[in-house]
Amino acid sequence: MKVIMYPAITLDGFIADLKGECYSWIDDVDEAEYRALMRQCGADIVGRKTYMQYKDDYDKRRDIVTFICTNSDEYSDTDNLKFINGSAQDMINKIQSYGFTETVLSGGGEINGLFAEVGFVNEIRASIYPLTLGQGIPLFGSRSAKLQLELISSKVAQKGILQNVYHVTAMESA
Repeated sequence: MKVIMYPAITLDGFIADLKGECYSWIDDVDEAEYRALMRQCGADIVGRKTYMQYKDDYDKRRDIVTFICTNSDEYSDTDNLKFINGSAQDMINKIQSYGFTETVLSGGGEINGLFAEVGFVNEIRASIYPLTLGQGIPLFGSRSAKLQLELISSKVAQKGILQNVYHVTAMESA
C-alpha cells in the first residue's frame, strides 16, 4: 500500500500550535490540492485527536473514507468513517481490506510518527509555510522517525509556500 503524507508545516517544523490549531494559517489553494489528493486516493488516515478537533469536517465528507486511529471502542463505523486500531501493520491491513491501494496520511503528529517510524510512509508532499510558531506539535509528534528522502520536485506556490515532494528511500537505523 502506498502511504502519502501531506503535511502543512511551519519553517520551524510544527504542523499545528499546542492546541492542535492550524487552519488559521493553511492556504485555501494548498487545502484544495490536499483534498484533491485525498479524492484521488479515496482514503485518508487521521488520529483520534485530529478527528475530534475537526469532527464536523470529517463527518460531512462523502467522497473519501477516513480511517481514524484510536484505542477506544466507543465509536461506530459509518460509510465514510472507519475506526481502526492495533499496530501500524494491523491498520494498513484493515485499510487494504476495503480495497484501497493508496491513502493520504493526514496526521496528527503521533500518527505521522507511528507510520513513519515503521517504514510505512512512501512519499511526503510537504507544504512548508513561511512562518514560525516557536512551539507546537512536531511533524512526527514524540516519535523518532528517521527517514532518508529523495527530492522529486519543488516549487514556490502562492504566498511563498514551498511545496516539496519527497520519495522515502530508506529508514535510518537508530
